[in-house]
Amino acid sequence: MKIIIPVLSLETGGGARFLYELANGLADRGHNVEIVIPQSAVIVWPLRAKVRRVPELAADFLPPGDFILPNFYPTVMPAWQAKKGRVVRLSLVYEPLILTDVADLSKNTYSIDAPILTISEWQHEIILQETGRDSTVIHGGVDGSVFHPCPKPSRQSGRKTIFYILRGPGYTWKGNEDFFQAYERLRARFSGFDITAVAPEGLTFTGSIPCAIKKAPTDEHLARLYGEADLFVYTSYYEAFGLPPLEAMACGTAVVTTDCGGTRDYARSGENCRVVPPSDIGQLTEAIYELLSDDAQREHLARNGYLQAQAWSWQRTAAEVERFLLSL
Repeated sequence: MKIIIPVLSLETGGGARFLYELANGLADRGHNVEIVIPQSAVIVWPLRAKVRRVPELAADFLPPGDFILPNFYPTVMPAWQAKKGRVVRLSLVYEPLILTDVADLSKNTYSIDAPILTISEWQHEIILQETGRDSTVIHGGVDGSVFHPCPKPSRQSGRKTIFYILRGPGYTWKGNEDFFQAYERLRARFSGFDITAVAPEGLTFTGSIPCAIKKAPTDEHLARLYGEADLFVYTSYYEAFGLPPLEAMACGTAVVTTDCGGTRDYARSGENCRVVPPSDIGQLTEAIYELLSDDAQREHLARNGYLQAQAWSWQRTAAEVERFLLSL
């Protein structure tokens, strides 16, 4: 099959990673996959699919194919108007939830007469409730050849490490401030820990929080930060899927995550992680404290999380998308 994927950019972030992994996975399965992207857009990951640079993502610049997979609301109407292949609307996030200034415009892109693929059962229900449209769930995955356990320094030093991903001011739903507040409460009860973070937008921690900001220019660097930590904390209010907790699990690290929607497909509180309500500082603090101070519980969740992550591969994602397209 010839599959066209128009994208705005392939920078860091879960949505971009999904597209990159899907394009490579479909190309590996023998399909002719072409990423169509603006000339100035950034690509941070190596692609095995073809790349076509265009002046803009407009109908005239899209090549013909068997299928076109628009995946963010500005890419949908150019794909639909081009009439150069069967359009399948890939929904990596329900845009009206996070882009309130263009909520109506983005919601309208779900009304075209095209099948919808989405990435979690939670998002499937959101789309159904908000638009009346049904969709087919295709989950994301994790690359186990990169994201895998490594030795934890705490086993020698006795000092625990929390890993956190610090996002910029345009990502208020990521819950940075909740994590800061939980830290302030936590340090009065437990002092034997450090915080390591990556900051994709180049931010720094403010106030009195001691933190080592690390760079993660490659997946291998990121995987090591996950793997060396004793606990990964995820504070989002809502996520269409939520890759980081699954990546942390694959690296053998215990997870505390908010109940942010998409993680429900793999996160089981008390079984393979701890799940707390979004923006509940008290429960977030208590969960972190319990897992830092209870080695047996933390290691139990880490083991089960690792086992859970083994079933979630990008090869499976590509196979499910392939099967869906062939069914059309």
